[in-house]
Amino acid sequence: PERSPFLLSGSGSGVALIGSVLETMNLAAAWKLPFGLFIENNRYAVSTNADEVTADSRFSVRGQGFGIPSWRVDGMNPLAVHLAMQEASERMRAGDGPAIVEADVYRFFHQNGPFPGSAFGYRTKQEESEWKARDPLDRMATELLALDLIDEAGIKAVRAQAREAMQEISDEFVEDDPEHDGKQRIVPDLWPDPATVDDGIRGDASELSELEALEPSDIEGEWRDVKFVDAVAEVMDRRMGADDRILVMGEDVHRLGGGTNGATKGLVDKHGADRVIGTPISENAFFGFGTGLALDGRYRPVVEFMYPDFMWVAADQVFNQAGKVRHMFGDNNTVPLVLRTKVAMGIGYGSQHLMDPAGIFATQPGWRIVAASSAADYVGLMNAALALEDPVLVIEHVDLYGREDRLPEVDLDYVIAPGSAAVKREGSEMTVLTYLSMVHHSLEAAEETGVDAEVIDLRWLDRASLDWDTVGESIRKTGNVVIVEQGARDTGYGAWLADEIQRRFFDWLDQPVQRVTGGVASPSISKVLERAAIAKTEEVVAGFEETRKNWGGRA
Repeated sequence: PERSPFLLSGSGSGVALIGSVLETMNLAAAWKLPFGLFIENNRYAVSTNADEVTADSRFSVRGQGFGIPSWRVDGMNPLAVHLAMQEASERMRAGDGPAIVEADVYRFFHQNGPFPGSAFGYRTKQEESEWKARDPLDRMATELLALDLIDEAGIKAVRAQAREAMQEISDEFVEDDPEHDGKQRIVPDLWPDPATVDDGIRGDASELSELEALEPSDIEGEWRDVKFVDAVAEVMDRRMGADDRILVMGEDVHRLGGGTNGATKGLVDKHGADRVIGTPISENAFFGFGTGLALDGRYRPVVEFMYPDFMWVAADQVFNQAGKVRHMFGDNNTVPLVLRTKVAMGIGYGSQHLMDPAGIFATQPGWRIVAASSAADYVGLMNAALALEDPVLVIEHVDLYGREDRLPEVDLDYVIAPGSAAVKREGSEMTVLTYLSMVHHSLEAAEETGVDAEVIDLRWLDRASLDWDTVGESIRKTGNVVIVEQGARDTGYGAWLADEIQRRFFDWLDQPVQRVTGGVASPSISKVLERAAIAKTEEVVAGFEETRKNWGGRA
């Protein structure tokens, strides 16, 4: 069947010089995607000329480095643009891969508003006049007249028709302003209600209502031994078998017998290379590709960042696009997207391979966040993440991958819905809020110190999904709160959480919220310095002892 091309249109350097587009060119060429990049080279950003910011202002030549053919045409000639687009479309529809069309055009006015660029001093009136003489509307009229395809009356009729259509559109939105003679205003009823400012940031999770919600601790019957990482692969296999919309993307996910840690073990053999897709090292491109698939509605992509630090090279797509898109467009789009990544503190891979991303994502709108400390919890949380219509960050930890764990002998279809924290240890002296591997370190610290700590595994970490009822009930009982996390203090999850707790539960606190974290520095590749920069059981013990000193509000 004929393949329909995807088209991306953009203006000059705003598209052709940013890294995400170059990454996208590489990905599109490598995968032979029917992707078209249409570049409107209007020569200016706001006021900066293209020749000032690049050695070659022919933006279409960028495609040559990726083996993508390009057409550079006179954008002031509509027929030339039409013919170039025909040829580019034929290539894409034939399955030969991407194409680039660059139209050399001109922006008559400033970037916004009714004034010419010359009014701001960054270009001359002569330059504007020369380009105005090449106005494509005038050119089309002249050529149609020369070919005797229309007469002067017809030209005037077309122009009048266009103006009339625009006036009709304008009349739908503006009216005379009764308070200011001679001026117009937007029709008042068209303004949004300010009370809806936060509507649509994420969905209400009602899509989970038809699924079976179960706490693993309540599941009766036989259980079987399993390693945590095998549970990661097993639940993904289960979901891919039940839902052919799910596909997995990421670096090396299709190799090494299950990726770099075995989390995708067996998936490519069972579900095929068209659903378990190895990507270039181009996070901005392939995460943006995944976001587009999610918005399409026919897919539920699971994108893996091998390490969470790599999100920074894809931050525009992660935060400005996937996280904001539901709200930006009035909640007209769902974003069923899962981003998997792993905390790798303790393996000596250095500062770009080990961060805990929870603190960053918790401060970004639109994202839900899950972090499991056990295999059975992971199954329920991943099932929920894959059923939600929101983007969900699923955080794993290398310390848990090899951990001997258990799964119930049931179909792995149950969900752990948002708002479902788990009390891993009941206690009366302090409330410990934690997640991932620090749940186990907190339990160990409670045993070592003899502190009667109530250890709560948060599991859902974002503001909208966190179980405030369980947290609040515990704080009212203990009066003391310790937030335990492993990573750097300044970017840590606990900074946000401590602020929110003191706003919600200040009257029940006997002392300020305490935090157990790593240091300030991002751990280096030195094993000794890495251990000094992160928190484990010893740091949790010290945090518990410090908190115990201040019980009852004593300084």
